[in-house]
Amino acid sequence: MKTLLLSGIIRMAAGIVLAAAFTGCVAPATGEPTKKLVAIADVCKTNGFISARVTNSDAIAAAGFLPVLVPSLADTNTVAEIMDRVDALVLTGAIKESDKDKRNEFDFMLIRMALERGLPVVGFCRGHQVINRYFGGKIARIPKDLNPKIVHKGEVSAYIKDTFHEMEIVPGSRLSRSVKARRVTINTSHKYHVTKLGKGLKVSARSDDGVIEALEHETLPVTGFQFHPERSFRSYPEHLEMIRDALDPKVR
Repeated sequence: MKTLLLSGIIRMAAGIVLAAAFTGCVAPATGEPTKKLVAIADVCKTNGFISARVTNSDAIAAAGFLPVLVPSLADTNTVAEIMDRVDALVLTGAIKESDKDKRNEFDFMLIRMALERGLPVVGFCRGHQVINRYFGGKIARIPKDLNPKIVHKGEVSAYIKDTFHEMEIVPGSRLSRSVKARRVTINTSHKYHVTKLGKGLKVSARSDDGVIEALEHETLPVTGFQFHPERSFRSYPEHLEMIRDALDPKVR
């Protein structure tokens, strides 16, 4: 009887500890701080799958965070509950025309929820453009004759083979504090670019042809990268620093 009672007490205690740890009340046994959760927006594909490219989760994990995919649910209250528990939001690139309207609506909703909670918002490629549009900015196709020496989207499948060129970082920007070099090599794959900045946004980097490659908000923890640091961070460590600082700007 005593053995059974003791066994029950042990199981109960273990359950309490696990539940508390899941809710963030108990630190891991190692004593290390709990990693922050980063929400990755669902790409809203019409094929019935909830998805995002693995490069996004790989980069977020490498930067020291825990990636969490946020599904596009009809029940927005559930999405709000998810956003209550995460520490930052990432908006990814790539989109199909058939998914555009649904994804724009979903991304805008997530940005609003993130800002209401004071969370950092980071956009890669299309995510960068969505951030600009959310604040009232405009985008347009890059003119073919802008600068023939700088290619923003290669002929080969963009995800398999990126195009590379340099960008110049604006002194005094948040980006300049995370990357010490004035000029940085970046990978790129996009047809559109920001032509008018949204309210409160400012340029933090440009390519030599004037295309805005990075932007940030003047007062909010919002960052946009027109390029793809999440794809190239293994070859360019400074790209990982950009991601890390953008996702957790308060501690840098």
